[in-house]
Amino acid sequence: MDVRAAPNPTAGEASFEQDWSLTVVLRLGTFDPPLARERVTDADLVEARSEAWFEGHLRGGFPQTPYQEIETRLAPITATEADAGGSGFLLRARCRGTGRTSTHRFSTVSLSHVADRAATRLLAEGVLRESDTYVYEVLAERGPAPGDDPALAADGGLTMTATIAPLGYVTHPLAPLLDGARQVGPVDGGDFPVLFEEAALAKARRFARKGTASIPPVETGCVLLGEVCACPGGEMFVVVRLALEVHHAEQEEFALIYTAKTWDRVQTILRCYETGVAGRGGGLRLVGQAHGHNFAVQGGPCAICATAKECPKTTVFVSEQDRRFMRAVFAKQPWALCWIAGSNARGEDVEKLFTLRGGVLRERGYHVLPRLPGPLPDPTDARPKPNQEPKQHAQEEPARITRRLA
Repeated sequence: MDVRAAPNPTAGEASFEQDWSLTVVLRLGTFDPPLARERVTDADLVEARSEAWFEGHLRGGFPQTPYQEIETRLAPITATEADAGGSGFLLRARCRGTGRTSTHRFSTVSLSHVADRAATRLLAEGVLRESDTYVYEVLAERGPAPGDDPALAADGGLTMTATIAPLGYVTHPLAPLLDGARQVGPVDGGDFPVLFEEAALAKARRFARKGTASIPPVETGCVLLGEVCACPGGEMFVVVRLALEVHHAEQEEFALIYTAKTWDRVQTILRCYETGVAGRGGGLRLVGQAHGHNFAVQGGPCAICATAKECPKTTVFVSEQDRRFMRAVFAKQPWALCWIAGSNARGEDVEKLFTLRGGVLRERGYHVLPRLPGPLPDPTDARPKPNQEPKQHAQEEPARITRRLA
């Protein structure tokens, strides 16, 4: 099934003083009647809101600002603004504590998961077929979004007190790290800096490409452990220090399925790194994942491949299931990394990093440094012993998070 976003026809003056809700409308063609209308809920806007928090506040020199302290207001993009920079919506993020306010623009593409949800339902109902192409547009309407019902805020005799913990981060100057690092791919000044320790990147590459040895090739990968850092100059950045191979996963040609045992092992080791092992360092957190699209390019080389400097046909892309995985595992973590290894039609290795920008996982560059100064825990100390069973979940086999290519 193919999909594209249609221009947003909503016109009128964008106003943050009014309540707005968004609706995604699916059609077979731009001028065809609607197939479905899917309301955009608060949960659908988590990525946009967390990105506004990260870009407008944490990267703005306020790394101690908790996510819960940010209140957002939504407004549609006017027809004039859409002509200038594309359709979508605006989010204004204001910190209750500091009063700092920032405004962020998100494209229609950032709501593709809402369109996908509606399309999945239409497929199950037989309204759409796998071979169909559809378009979607985003309409803005006055009124609160689902989940924002004022009646829910009425006094029901229950009082709750929330304990808000700020983001855990490490303070470290950024410039000296970049001076000693090599750049991989084009680095946009608007992207937050990402650095890999050389050894961590080498392991991520090895784990991601491990599945090429299978017949047929299968997906393999790892989780990335590292630090979220704040530079005294105000910038936030991520340093990947360890790559932890995914064990006990179901490896298929187009899928890497994390099971309960997979997460038990990751969480056991991560807890040791968060608190430090044997007094040697600590403070690491889950900052992303890496995996390999180890299948071959369909159709092989084309005429362009013979003359182009770079082969455009590659297995390295973010699939819809990759997006679902990132949304499920890294909710409210807009710095999360998605590193993918694969190949092109010429058989050359291809590796790319993707992070959120404008609510969409986009390709971007990064840096590689020999090593971040400071101690690093030994993963062998945290790894379960050969005869030691991981701690079991409350239920025998909880729901698995699956990342499968479309």
